[in-house]
Order: sequence, then C-alpha cells, then structure tokens
Amino acid sequence: MDISKVKAMGIEKIKLPEMTKIEQNVPDIHLTNIFETIKKQIAKTNFNQKIKKGSKVAIAVGSRNIDKLADVISVLITEVKKIGGIPFIIPAMGSHGGGTADGQEEILRDLGISRKNLNIPIISSMEVIKIGETKRHIPVYIDKNVMLADAIVIVARIKPHTDFSGDIESGLLKMLAVGLAKHKGATIIHSYGIESFSKIILEVGLKILEKAPITLGIALLENGHSKLSEVVAIDPENFLEQEKKLLKKEKQLMPKLPFSEIDILLVNEIGKDISGAGMDPNIIGRSKSAEKNIGKNIHIIIPLDLTERTHGNAGSIGLSDLITKRLFEKIDFNVLYTNLLASNGYLEGKIPIVLKNDEYAVKVAMKILNKNCENVKMVRIQNTLNIIKMEVSKALLGEVKNNKNIKIIGDARRLKTDILGNLLTYPY
Repeated sequence: MDISKVKAMGIEKIKLPEMTKIEQNVPDIHLTNIFETIKKQIAKTNFNQKIKKGSKVAIAVGSRNIDKLADVISVLITEVKKIGGIPFIIPAMGSHGGGTADGQEEILRDLGISRKNLNIPIISSMEVIKIGETKRHIPVYIDKNVMLADAIVIVARIKPHTDFSGDIESGLLKMLAVGLAKHKGATIIHSYGIESFSKIILEVGLKILEKAPITLGIALLENGHSKLSEVVAIDPENFLEQEKKLLKKEKQLMPKLPFSEIDILLVNEIGKDISGAGMDPNIIGRSKSAEKNIGKNIHIIIPLDLTERTHGNAGSIGLSDLITKRLFEKIDFNVLYTNLLASNGYLEGKIPIVLKNDEYAVKVAMKILNKNCENVKMVRIQNTLNIIKMEVSKALLGEVKNNKNIKIIGDARRLKTDILGNLLTYPY
C-alpha cells in the first residue's frame, strides 16, 4: 500500500500552530574531570588489591547512550592496565542488537566503544552458561566469555525503569541479571512477568554476585540535562545498599514535562539508545505496566523519527498513537521483534496509524481532537532524555507564564516543513 495516497478528509483548512521555545529551570551540575573522579572513586574500593598482574578483567557495557560513556570506559581501561590487569570489553545488553553478537558490537561501536578507539579486545558472543538457580528455581545464565575473566567490572547508569517500580530498577543488578544473561537469560527472566521483575532481578543479580568474579561496579548518574553528574565506584558486597540510595537520588534529578494536560506530544526522535522503550514511560506516562501509567494526561503522542543508533529498533512503538512514514520505513522488524518477544513486550509492538509525513500527522491529530491552531495544547521535544528545552503552542503559554520554573527563550513561530512535509528541526 502506498501510504502517501491515504487521505484524511477535512484537514485541508487546518493550520499548523505557532510554537514558542521554553526552558525549564533545572540545575546543571555535572562532572568536569572524569579521570580524577573515577581514579578517586576506585581508590575508595578494594578493587586495586583484588587485581593481580596478568589478571583478565572484563568490563561489561550496556546499550544506552550515556553521557561521556566512552570517556568513562577509557579511564577504566587505563586504571586496569596501571595495576597490571588485562582489560577487555563485554557487551551486556540482553537481546538488544537483534540478539546477535555482531549487532551488539555494532551498538558499542556507535557509542564510541570499539577495538580501534580503545585498543583492547571486544568479545561479543551470545553463548551463555548456567551458573545456578535462585531459591525459587529460576535458572541463572551469564555470558560464557565473561566467566573466563579473573575479574568483572559492571558499568551501568542508575535510572528508574520503564515498566516497573521498586527499590532496585535499572542499574548494576539489572545489568548483571539481564544484560549479561544475553538473549537466552533475558527471555527467561522476562517470562515471569513484569509484576515480579524487581524481585527477580534482585534474586538473579545476587546469585551472580555469589557465583561470578564480580569485582567492581561503576554507577553512573545523569542530571536533568542528560549530563554525567556523578560516578560512584562500588564494591560488590555494597551493590544493593548503594544502588537503593542512588536510585532515590536519580529520581529527584529526573525532569518532567511541566504541564498537567497535553493534547499532542511531538517527539522528534525515539530509540533504544534513549530509553529501553524508545520513549521513557516515566516522562510520557504510558507503559505496558500499570505502575508507570500515572500522572500524565497526554491525548496523542506522535514520534516523528528513529535515532541512527537504535539500528531500526523502534522500542515500544505501540505506546504512540500516530507515526510517520519516515519512521515506519526505518524499522528493522527482525531487531524490533527479537527484542520485544524476549521481553514479553508484544503489546508494545503494535503499529499505530502510519501517515505520510509530519505535517499530515499533526493535522490528523488536531482533527481527531477537534482542535485548531489557537486552542491546541501541543508540546514538541527532541526526545525523552532532553526535555529541559521544548516548544509549546499558544494555548500553553498561560501555564508557562504562571510557572516560575519556566522561562520563554524564543519568539513564537509557526511550524514549518521541508519539501517532503516533514517539520524543520530547530536546535534544542
């Protein structure tokens, strides 16, 4: 079917709204000297005493586009070599990258983590071995190659999870339980359902700490501007206690969309590098889990495009209402469905209505809601990681002016499109 021929009657007279750029007042405290910070943090742990000359040290890295991640890994490599260790990289990303070794290495390469850049091996494989069971007889799997190491360093961002809430969400223990479990282990863990996920990753993560040579955790926190704000080195016996504290801190740092009701949310880009769901449910208020479907009243969500780094994985595309043809044509269904089926996320894989371009999608949304350019409450963001600056329509300016934590930083201008009907993107 040629989507460009699909017509929605009655949208010819609809005008795109004027949008005004605004900025939320969120503190931007971030790290400026990563090398010294990590060096001092490691010195507070027992890591240096545990690494002997010639020790093989696996550094486990996930798939998220974390600020300064490549720099963090580079510093870790330097520190490992300094004390005589032999470092190598292991992708720890469950079923991401299409559930293939090459796909996972490609994700790391896009994050600036490659053999060429770091001058150390990247050992990417989907082979796993079973190292035990939890008390509830849940099998525990881990990357086969990581178990050949004398020491394992886990690098993870601490963040609220996209689907569940708990004392432990996304972080070091989840990286152990799901990331290092690869496709097979991740599928097993997700098969128990999202309701039990927090308890299961805790059980499995603690079993891995017991059975595998986990030697150090590097916990990363980002501020509301998506900049690296804190790096904490943690001995394995302190993972649970420290991760609980850091998650509470991260939840306080996380920005929000500052409006109680939004008619249309335009998201310039979505992707697995941004969030496990492509769009963070903690921001949009939609998830396959009822726990995250709170506090937001957004009537229509329209993602406009995929990031390059997501490699065709549209994440939880089913959480949106309308999508564009350009986004749809970039979806790699092999990659998307491999990931969704591994995580039991089949509902999130449902494809919304596909429209020929951005302009058409916006006008169709306005028609559905019976809104015009004067009264539509529209917000446009770059992605759910970057919501400090955004554009809002005229109908939201009253709320903006009454909120002391928001300032207007640009003049109102009507949304404009290129020759293909896609919205022009202005710097955020």
